[in-house]
Amino acid sequence: MNRRVALITGGTSGIGLGIAKKLAPHFNLALVYGSDHEKAEQALNQLKQDFVGTPSDLKIITYAQNLLQIEEIPALIKKINADFAEAPTVLVNSAGRLRDGLFQSSKMSEHEELLKEHLLAPMALCHATVRGMSMAKFGRIINLSSISADYAKRGQTNYAAAKGGIESFTRTFALEVAHRGITVNAIAPGLIQTPMTQILVEKIQASEDGIRGRIPAGRLGTPEDVGALAAFLCSEDASYITGVSITIDGGRSLGDPLS
Repeated sequence: MNRRVALITGGTSGIGLGIAKKLAPHFNLALVYGSDHEKAEQALNQLKQDFVGTPSDLKIITYAQNLLQIEEIPALIKKINADFAEAPTVLVNSAGRLRDGLFQSSKMSEHEELLKEHLLAPMALCHATVRGMSMAKFGRIINLSSISADYAKRGQTNYAAAKGGIESFTRTFALEVAHRGITVNAIAPGLIQTPMTQILVEKIQASEDGIRGRIPAGRLGTPEDVGALAAFLCSEDASYITGVSITIDGGRSLGDPLS
């Protein structure tokens, strides 16, 4: 892979950072985060320590951006284009938080915000970057989904709706841009150990079944596990894979995944 530019939302923590680590040997990185400047600085320093100074050298720039302000996304892409002197040809939509709760007991405004974060913002980012990919005749788009798109869990009505929507969008958008050398795929993780999932991890570890009883692989997933899959999907070797959602959950969804 040539050192093109990869734009990763949520790229300074959790799964996004795991993906950034796997893409760093191959791409310059534009890492978008929300408001945690300290965590972004730590991630930037870690990536620079691990990768900058290699023969190919690595350029990394972080961007604080509230992706709920969808109307500001085109300006963000314009700034990234200017900073790197080229348009990003890899887009990873990884940003997003959980807001679990029973549908009838929560406010519609909360559901609207989650849908904007997990569905509309990724769509807007695709819309703002696809022209540059078309001009380069190369593009790799990865949308983060979840096994929650296919397996119902109480309290995740909004999250499941958003992830089901992003998978449908992925399939249809892939159909429209495949002839331009652009692939569009989704990754659907199971339980990945990140700060966002720590409470759930602790509950499973304390349960009678434990991790091995819930996950056939016998361990939790890591952000780097997801990153390795993302790196493959961004490579030339994956040029014939598009419009699919790939589950990565250690076999959890083979049984009773979300109970």
